[in-house]
Amino acid sequence: MEETQGSIIKTKKEENSELFKKLTKRNEQYMMSLNKALVERNVSEAKKEEVFNDMLHNLVERQKSGETARQLYGTVTECANQLVAKPEPSQEGPSENWKIALDGGLMIGGLFSLITGLSGLFNNVEGSSTLGIITTLLNFIVGGLVILWISKNMPDRKNPKKGGMFRYILISTIGMLSLMVVMTGSMMVVPSFINIPLNAVGNIIVGILAFVAKYFAKRKLNIRGGLF
Repeated sequence: MEETQGSIIKTKKEENSELFKKLTKRNEQYMMSLNKALVERNVSEAKKEEVFNDMLHNLVERQKSGETARQLYGTVTECANQLVAKPEPSQEGPSENWKIALDGGLMIGGLFSLITGLSGLFNNVEGSSTLGIITTLLNFIVGGLVILWISKNMPDRKNPKKGGMFRYILISTIGMLSLMVVMTGSMMVVPSFINIPLNAVGNIIVGILAFVAKYFAKRKLNIRGGLF
């Protein structure tokens, strides 16, 4: 696979070199400046050669009627920024399963912790709403797996064979019920000296930290897909 990719890049590069020789001086200077700008922005060699191939073919044809690269693509900075904003081929479609599970787990675990903490804080009844450490951890883990399972079974209008709305609702219901069983069961089965209860403030802090972690993880890992 890597050899094939390398061969494609090499072919594009050779073709681009020949096309480059056909450019006017003004367009040649534009492409040289654009190449420098893309290198500074850490654009991959594969993407750069692919983009240049399309641009060079277009420029060689359009410059015959007097059009310049600046007229077609704007300033070098504008063109570079626009190209960088476009996702790499590998960044299209849903993310890996573990990323979707991570995003969903942080959402579900944080939501349960936050709701439980706020409920306990406003009820002012000792022990009325608490989650133990083990239960909280299971919420994050099982919640992530449930969200991954649900997201993988979302209806797809372009591919009806993937499953319909009824299947999606059924799986969503089973998934959330399973999460509730795990949460309730852990509080009943796991001893309190292991499943140490968190007070209302502790639950709220865990919930807030989970949402903050979700925000940064989604941006840093470019998580796509999932439910949230």
